[in-house]
Amino acid sequence: MAGLLLRWSWRDLRAHWAKVLAIALVIALGTGGYAGLTSTAEWRRVSYAASYERLGMYDLRIDVATGGLVPEGTLAGALAGLPVAAAEERLIVPTQVDASTATATVLVRGEITGSDFSGGGPDVTGYHAMDGRLLTAADAGAPTVMVETSFARHYGLDGTGTLAVSGGRELEVVGLATTPEYFAVAPEGEMFMTEATFAAVFTTLESAQQLAGAPGMVNNLVLILAEGADRAAVAADLEDALAGLPAGTTVRTRDDNLSYTSLTTDVDTDQAMFNALAVLLFAGAVGAAFNLIHRLAEQQRREIGIGMALGARPRLLAVRPLLVSAQIALLGALFGVGVGVLIGRAMGSLFRDFVPLPMWDTSFQAGVFARVAVIGLVVPFLAGALPVWRALRVAPVDAIRPDLTGQGTRLRHSRRLRRTFAVMPFRNLRRRPRRTLLTVLGVAAAITVLVGFLGIMDSVFDAVAVAEAEASGDRPDRIEVGLHTFYPVDSLELASIAAADSVATAEPVLRLAGSVRSPLAEVDVIIELADLADGMWRPTLSGRQVGPEPGLVLAEKAAADLGVAVGDPVTLRHPRREGLASFAFVDTELPVLATHPHPVRGFLYVDLDHAGVFGLAGIANAANVLPAPGAGTADVQRELFPLGHVTAVQSATAVTDAVQEAFDQFLGVVRVMVAAVLLLALLIAFNTAAINLDARSREHATMFAFGVRVRTALRMAVTESLVIGVAGTVLGFVGGLAMVWWMTQSLLASTLPEFALFVVLRASTVVLVVVMGVGAVAAAPLLVVRRMRRMDLPGTLRLVE
Repeated sequence: MAGLLLRWSWRDLRAHWAKVLAIALVIALGTGGYAGLTSTAEWRRVSYAASYERLGMYDLRIDVATGGLVPEGTLAGALAGLPVAAAEERLIVPTQVDASTATATVLVRGEITGSDFSGGGPDVTGYHAMDGRLLTAADAGAPTVMVETSFARHYGLDGTGTLAVSGGRELEVVGLATTPEYFAVAPEGEMFMTEATFAAVFTTLESAQQLAGAPGMVNNLVLILAEGADRAAVAADLEDALAGLPAGTTVRTRDDNLSYTSLTTDVDTDQAMFNALAVLLFAGAVGAAFNLIHRLAEQQRREIGIGMALGARPRLLAVRPLLVSAQIALLGALFGVGVGVLIGRAMGSLFRDFVPLPMWDTSFQAGVFARVAVIGLVVPFLAGALPVWRALRVAPVDAIRPDLTGQGTRLRHSRRLRRTFAVMPFRNLRRRPRRTLLTVLGVAAAITVLVGFLGIMDSVFDAVAVAEAEASGDRPDRIEVGLHTFYPVDSLELASIAAADSVATAEPVLRLAGSVRSPLAEVDVIIELADLADGMWRPTLSGRQVGPEPGLVLAEKAAADLGVAVGDPVTLRHPRREGLASFAFVDTELPVLATHPHPVRGFLYVDLDHAGVFGLAGIANAANVLPAPGAGTADVQRELFPLGHVTAVQSATAVTDAVQEAFDQFLGVVRVMVAAVLLLALLIAFNTAAINLDARSREHATMFAFGVRVRTALRMAVTESLVIGVAGTVLGFVGGLAMVWWMTQSLLASTLPEFALFVVLRASTVVLVVVMGVGAVAAAPLLVVRRMRRMDLPGTLRLVE
């Protein structure tokens, strides 16, 4: 008997193979999508921790003020008596990097980091070779370097060959390397994922000192604390110990490194976002599967009634439909493994490409999948058990009787007939409200996830577009030039830039690092002093215009985080020159004169006329440049590259262009999830249409027997699906907008406080969602029109075979 029932259940599966396959895929998309999305947190948490531990990410970092240098041993001497496990003095030199190949021009700004390799490599912020070899003690003083991996991969460079730095000095590349500070490329004070515009070059301390023309000098120290040491207390002690140095210093923690925070603190936030999307995807899929299997099992009500009328035992009659439900659930779980593996591989490949860690663990999380697979198995089984249980509890004659709800329509009066056909789809939806609601919720869940994925990308792209508009202003051809150190505005160094054939105009600029503090918060900033009244470029100002008194132009995001408005005073911590080459960090109270809309809160502007506040009147360390007619950024880069005092030449929008390009690559995985969500919506719509056709086959056969055309029945089915699609899309839009708001204003706001994000949905996103949520769902009945045309009317109308 067991074999007979099993074969009979297989016959049922074959008879409904299209619906069975579609339901199994719905379950698979829910379980596999959930497992694939929720596995990423464990991958990242384990991989980040292992990689940072292996290469010794620093606990504290000391930076000498911009342009300052101190003799070797000076910074290390301040550590006396402090609980320090390891420390490394370094020299970090801004420069330009020319890594051009025979087929591409690659000329970007960068940094040369010189570390001590005498003991086999640094103990703090060490290096891992991704290609080629690491530097050794034998390379001390030699023109050999390693290149940061993300930059090299972006331009297709390998670990061999040569590159040139400012002044045209050529260096031999011996390998591609990664280090904890550059697991994600995020230069201080800027956006992350800017490997297209920033080249980090690593060499020995002796070689860096030779390139900088500063033998025996350093400007940076990184250290790892002894186990159990209080980081905040040690940082405070360090600031006191360094206060007497001739050059101002800043003590930062690893949490101040944007690369570190954007990876580590982002794990739980990203996972909360992925979990929310995964739960919605899973709930929508399981809910839809429950509804579909429930309806599929209900279609066997008449066969159960006939069996009971013939004297079969109810328990035996229940086995066959329950076997079908169990087999569908098992098939969905098996498909779910494949979906989970595919999504996991796509996500794992993305993380490996974006974050070149020395150690990555992206193994399949069997435990995560097993937990969700249990639900994916139990819920479909219950979906089939409920209608079977109800069918077994009624009298056989009631189970055999066909559902005549909504039938009995007179077909003689053509006007009444047309009106009946017009309202019948709405009556069908109303007479089965539970079915209708579950179907609408399934579509809505898919649309919510779709809007969530696309909305977060639209919001990020909008922020990047605002940043690009602010950077370009009314002079999109503006070029930013960085200098090695401070020079008088009438110096030969600045004059050499203005005299270049490719340069039309050059204006002096000052760029300094600092922070702004209010009673509510403190924000790290990059201070740019430029001509805000008549210069070639100025930020978009809101509030009162910049006047003769000194003051600050804050980003709107920074003003909101600090809890200040235009006119309020804040405390600016900044370097101030004392003497010819000595700098100290001081606090100055200044009013907020205006705000600007740049989404990166760290950009702060001061009018160049007030450079005296910083002790730098008549001094510049950068310039804004306009190219000569017929020249472009590449021409200016080439002409200024041989100048040793020039460390950066890039278009004003180079960073935002790089971020845009990086997010374009990230869209690959988003497209995978979008495709999965769209497939889920289509499967729900197809199954609903196919099961509706089976459930109303007697209605259709009756209408066709009285001469009603197939297109009329099809039009009613399309109308019914259209209503479901509209209702599901509207609910999905509302839920998706709420999800995007939660992700941008809560999750990402706490993880990436440096950036301002707003809820944005592009017109293309709205069109795509409407087309898929309304158009595709409404068109689903077209997939079953062939079955309508080939319907066996006598066989369909027969009550008992």
